[in-house]
Amino acid sequence: MEGAETLGPAAPSAPPSKEPLMFARAYRKALINFGGNTTLLRAMAFLWKAIPYHPRRGVTALFIKAVLLEKRLLKIDEQTEITPIKDLGSLAYWGIPQIDLDSFLLTVDGAVERPFSLSWPDLMALPPVDRQVRMDCVGGFRNNSVMAGVAVQGLLDQAGISPQARRVVFHCLDGYYVSLEVKDLLERGAFLVHTTNGEKLPKFGYPLRLALPGKYGYQWAKWVHRLEVVTDNRKGYWAGLGLPDRGDVGDVW
Repeated sequence: MEGAETLGPAAPSAPPSKEPLMFARAYRKALINFGGNTTLLRAMAFLWKAIPYHPRRGVTALFIKAVLLEKRLLKIDEQTEITPIKDLGSLAYWGIPQIDLDSFLLTVDGAVERPFSLSWPDLMALPPVDRQVRMDCVGGFRNNSVMAGVAVQGLLDQAGISPQARRVVFHCLDGYYVSLEVKDLLERGAFLVHTTNGEKLPKFGYPLRLALPGKYGYQWAKWVHRLEVVTDNRKGYWAGLGLPDRGDVGDVW
């Protein structure tokens, strides 16, 4: 084309830097090691809860913003490969409960027409769900895994939830609980996981852990044994203390 600048052969592009990936892996390893230390987790939680509620929420929002910036710098969002089992991050503030599957029951009750309980064989007989999912911890690490379990919607349909139902509270065998909107659970295809990357992992919530893509990890309740359907807007454990109530990845309030 007349007047167009003639360019020589394009110089070979430099290979992408591996430094962000190396830093991201080191950061992940540090978080996993920290998360495995129950004493440190409890100490951090104690110090955080000692801050008055309103300043605590402000400090929490600043922390989450800093983590989101750090994740962008480390290109965490580009990590799409399946996380090896040895690298799966999991936090357990109260330790891992000992569970006997022979006596284990999952109960669905509250604002429902037909409350019921299911034994472990009953649960294994339900239609399976098998999905690749991503879980982002509010502290910064990410797990990419293939999870298998049973759909929450099927359990709620079987129970016949009230038209006034607003949330489902997932009660856990270690005393923890989360509260999530029925709409979010149904729209995001929430399911209760019994197998992660082909294995049953007690530290990762076995026998049943909630999987809810798009939510922070503290909403992915572990060792679930009861789904309580409620008509109010009660908050979950960490949300009641100052973490974002909705808990979508990216939320700071």
